[in-house]
Amino acid sequence: MKTKFFFFIFKYKYRKRTFNNFLKLRKIKNYYIFDLSGIVKYYIFGLPLYFVANIFKRIFKNCVFLSCDAKPQLRLNGINLFFGGTSYKVPDKYKHYKNNCFVFENFSKPEKNLLNLYPFQPLTIKNFKKPKIIFIGSFNFQEDKIVEEIWINEKENIYENLSTIDTISFWKKYDLDKNKRLQYYYIQLKERLRLNLILKVNKIFSKDFVLVGNKWQKYIPEAKNDEYNLLKIKELYQGNICLDLGSKWGSNIIYPRSVEIIENGGLLVQSYQENSLNDTNHASEVTNKFNSVDQLEKILEKFLTDQEFFKEKYIKQYNFFNDNEKNYSTFSKIYEIAKEEK
Repeated sequence: MKTKFFFFIFKYKYRKRTFNNFLKLRKIKNYYIFDLSGIVKYYIFGLPLYFVANIFKRIFKNCVFLSCDAKPQLRLNGINLFFGGTSYKVPDKYKHYKNNCFVFENFSKPEKNLLNLYPFQPLTIKNFKKPKIIFIGSFNFQEDKIVEEIWINEKENIYENLSTIDTISFWKKYDLDKNKRLQYYYIQLKERLRLNLILKVNKIFSKDFVLVGNKWQKYIPEAKNDEYNLLKIKELYQGNICLDLGSKWGSNIIYPRSVEIIENGGLLVQSYQENSLNDTNHASEVTNKFNSVDQLEKILEKFLTDQEFFKEKYIKQYNFFNDNEKNYSTFSKIYEIAKEEK
């Protein structure tokens, strides 16, 4: 197998957290990974190396460069990874690039280059205790008559099938399937769903529920303040039932929030993601999924009352993700995209 080299050269340091442990990878089989991100390393090493590599292409033929959020936007010999949404978020002048990559599947237009950045070095639990239900997050819905009408008309149907809003047929009923603001309406409906699911969980499991986020305090006074300290977030997730309602942008089993939960030793309980059927590494087989309010209530109740069941599912999750083979396939896909004829 030929040795290949991967260089992260995105400019701003704040995105490092979004990668979770992925940037700590140094070597997988014949792949070597180098982190040259952050303003200092970007200007001194990353950007100069990229220019040199594109001059001496033959020497650097086994090298690939990875940018993030179009800072910088790479045209050749690399990929542009976008965390903040689907292809709708790509600036117009870069939309035609074939090496744009995403971590969320677009419900209205399948993304060509969907990447899964799998967990690396997940924590394992040695002493299992009675778990709590943990949710760390926020919501940001805006007043909108169209969205309010849809929510009022459809909320009972959505409670019975959470993923119904991920289908074009759902939006066709309201003649919005081709509307240029479709992504906005989708996000706002998801925001309302998130709020109401959390309210239902709190109503049923308030004694065993830990909710983190300032905005929730208006509805649930017991909610804790926003938490940004990574060590405290690790303490909250570790050994507990960690609720993941998916991203408002789109769908993916493996995305920054779910990876953060797994790497910090939490048991992932996740709303059904539409890309489950296309999951080639079978992560959906170990994900504790729910697609209705009733399923959510039952799965949370089971984990709270059956410690052996919780332990069994946790060990299965840990064993599945404690494997670098999955990220080897991710880097292989990155290499193929970067080397495609432009």
